[in-house]
Amino acid sequence: MKLGQTQGKAEKIKTASEEEIENKLFESLKKHELPDYLLYTGTYGAKNWLKLNESETFPVARQLKVLMEKNISSIVRFIPTGMSLVSVGVGSGEKEKILLEELIKKNQAENPSSDSVSIRYYPIDISSQFVDIALEKVSGLPVEKQGIVGFIEEMPFLKRYWRLPVLFCILGNTFCNYDPEFILKLVYDNLEQGDLFLLDANLLPTCRPGEGAKSARKSALGTYASRENALFNMYPLIHYGMDTEDFDFELLLGQVDSRIGEVYRTRKSLNILKDAEINIGQETIGLKEGDIIRMGFTYKYTHEQIIAFLDICRFDVLNSCLNEDRSNAIILAKKRI
Repeated sequence: MKLGQTQGKAEKIKTASEEEIENKLFESLKKHELPDYLLYTGTYGAKNWLKLNESETFPVARQLKVLMEKNISSIVRFIPTGMSLVSVGVGSGEKEKILLEELIKKNQAENPSSDSVSIRYYPIDISSQFVDIALEKVSGLPVEKQGIVGFIEEMPFLKRYWRLPVLFCILGNTFCNYDPEFILKLVYDNLEQGDLFLLDANLLPTCRPGEGAKSARKSALGTYASRENALFNMYPLIHYGMDTEDFDFELLLGQVDSRIGEVYRTRKSLNILKDAEINIGQETIGLKEGDIIRMGFTYKYTHEQIIAFLDICRFDVLNSCLNEDRSNAIILAKKRI
């Protein structure tokens, strides 16, 4: 573990160095795998995500931010004062800033005579650059801040750094990038009584009258199959020496079995079109024509499916907000004791 200073008095804890993350990339690519979290690491990863986030063809993060802005009062109404805000996969921290501003207003309204800081903020991301951005974004707010560079899978270790009770957030559609029962069990096992859980999700499009499931699937694929998103997924190989003509990005959407029935999930891969090499540090990996690099996935749920998963994983829903066409959701829940 390494401890460094960021803007102001906020500390940044690093559970993994840039070198260790680069080594994870090397070891993954040797096995013809590219986990999604490695797309966000390094200076290039954060820069590329911010660029994709601003793209007209990839509106997911912007739509979820708008939904948060429109429903923030309804959400905060269920959140007690004095809770710490923990957000994993924080990215640029835009939605977290919206939450903090509203929580500060609530704290001041309910405790007008108190001058002490009663909110602590813990932005967590595998990208050190994103943690810095998230901390800087709230530099003018009266909150104590401690950024953490780490993996959500390290939650049993990470939780020793935050003050209870916590509002534990998985925002930016990050929830949909994990197996539902794995992520919900991880959250359940590491939350204490009195903690709350906030997640958001970009949903499977609802079929309009006269449209079938095929049309909904096509709409879902359209966003993720954009050229901008393809380049974002391809960039690690480009960064380490390959040309775009050497490989292509493939995205499929299919159904997988689960305890609540079949759910839709994307499947991504990078298909090598000709022999090539990539150089990571002092190491070289040779790739052959026909090789396939397996990537991560994104679940495309309906709102009802997320509610069903929360129920079977022993969470009670306190509030749920949908936009008009039911394409995005924010859900606040607590663990069932």
